[in-house]
Amino acid sequence: MSRIEKKNIDRRQFLRGAGIGLVGAAGAGALAACSPSGQASSATEEADATAVGSENGASSSWRTPPEPVEEFVEEHDYDVVVVGHGYAGVCACRELAESGVRVALLERQPEDTYMAMGSESMAINSKVLDRATEGNPIPHVDMNEYFENWMAITGNQVNPALLMRFVKNEADNIDWYYDGLTDEDFAHVTHTGWPDAGDEWEHLLPNIGPIRFYPGTFSCFAEECNQTKVQGYNREKAKAAGADFYFGMRGEQLVLESGAVAGVVASDSDGAHHKFSCRAAVMATGGFAYNKEMLVDLMPDIANNMVSTEEWKDAYGNPRFQSDSSQWPYQGDGVKMALWSGAHLETVVPGMNARHIQAPASMSNLPQAVWVRGDGKRFMNEFYPVVEQRGVVNVYMPREPINCVFDDDFTTYREYYVPQHGGQEPTPAALQSLRESMDKAYAKFKGTWVEPEGEEDDGMPSIFKAPDYLADDTLEGLAGQLGLTGDAVTNFIEQIERYNGYCETGVDEEFGRNKAVLFPVKKAPFYAVAGNPGLGEVMATCGGVITDADQNALNDDYEPIPGLYVSGNDCGRRFGAEYCSPTPGVSLSMAITLGRECGKSVKKYLDAN
Repeated sequence: MSRIEKKNIDRRQFLRGAGIGLVGAAGAGALAACSPSGQASSATEEADATAVGSENGASSSWRTPPEPVEEFVEEHDYDVVVVGHGYAGVCACRELAESGVRVALLERQPEDTYMAMGSESMAINSKVLDRATEGNPIPHVDMNEYFENWMAITGNQVNPALLMRFVKNEADNIDWYYDGLTDEDFAHVTHTGWPDAGDEWEHLLPNIGPIRFYPGTFSCFAEECNQTKVQGYNREKAKAAGADFYFGMRGEQLVLESGAVAGVVASDSDGAHHKFSCRAAVMATGGFAYNKEMLVDLMPDIANNMVSTEEWKDAYGNPRFQSDSSQWPYQGDGVKMALWSGAHLETVVPGMNARHIQAPASMSNLPQAVWVRGDGKRFMNEFYPVVEQRGVVNVYMPREPINCVFDDDFTTYREYYVPQHGGQEPTPAALQSLRESMDKAYAKFKGTWVEPEGEEDDGMPSIFKAPDYLADDTLEGLAGQLGLTGDAVTNFIEQIERYNGYCETGVDEEFGRNKAVLFPVKKAPFYAVAGNPGLGEVMATCGGVITDADQNALNDDYEPIPGLYVSGNDCGRRFGAEYCSPTPGVSLSMAITLGRECGKSVKKYLDAN
């Protein structure tokens, strides 16, 4: 698929791939009215002891196990039960089925409205990526170097053995996951973070200082080949190998016997309970982004750092809990079931786009610009390498507008790009659009702008739209348009002068911005855009249960719980304090890769027991 075709993908397809249509689909699967499963009494007592209150009006009552279910409308028997149909769950299920294991997968969404979340997966060194970038292939990567870079970004806080299992198996498992794609499907896939054949991105940056970035993202945005379809291919392969799938079936409890997994209790769409006897279970329910009580409890730093006007938001800046969300997916079912069975949780769980405040918007940030606040002064390194960590300083400052300032050469500066989450590719079309937005702002400043007739809203969320820029012939005039007055105007002029000096010397003496990304603000007209999306946005949660390298859940003594495995966004110690993206799409790639690896681990456990 060409860049132009990619740009023109129907907006409904994009929104579905991003998960905006999720609520309507998920709402059809009713939440069972009552209880969950039998656990060892020690787990119950421990969870009761840790049920403490927390802020934002929520409590941690979710830690208290429900009463065991005693009556079932039907009982089933399998070797393994996988809870959750997402990337990790369907890959674990397929791997197990193809290994000859009697496996069932339970998914709370109805089959006819099931929808996968996300579109892009990191696919470094894979054959599918080589095919998608034919004519201008992305160079292959030393995965040991990739591992070292990840450990540096995360401050050595992740499980190194689990991460190494990911990087060593990623390419093969990505090719395995996409092995059902047809030639017609490949006509609709694309890639991001790398130019098409015939294009050249002169300023694609491999690193900023010591932190490196690696292009290599395989994208399935189009309706003709989205991730719901790709997951369906994997589901059908699992079925062909003997797996059974139960849609509209919500996993609620684990059954333990002598400390080992012996079954899963689930409820169907009518609220009736089923018992699935098994020797092992895989929790892969996608995290707890729609469970406010768990967000407050397991992300206390976010809850405690919100100001009085802030609330939990979804990935598009909308209030997350305006209405009852209890029937939506991502309720933390897998994390809860593991905890009630004695699993040890991360103290603070990482999120995606959760612990920083970007400017001017979370998915439309301008690191190439100069950022100043209401006093006219800079306050941070605007181009800190790791985008998910860049805006942390804003969390601890007033929620006033952050002013992003730049000059008329900004289209050139925007060519300096690193492939990471939310990055803006420097394609000719993107740079032309930026130029048009700047010209529009200047025409408005001059009073010559004429609004086009009959222009329709494209239906995209505001966070993905081009922002409205301000323009002025002078910095003083721009300061006035930004609402700066008095000393703030003087501070602003002096600040830009100092900053331009840093650009000349290559040394940012205030905030250490790397010399490779120091861009002056000298050439009139001058431009600015202001924004502050605030704290509380969580695209997804990215952890919870502590496991070993086999994704076997660990208890409070860090010993494996026999038969209990956790993968995908229920699995902890993959990202450190917060999600990171040295390549866009690592979340999906890790779920796919480690989902399959989890299936291999479970098979090994079954063979040994």
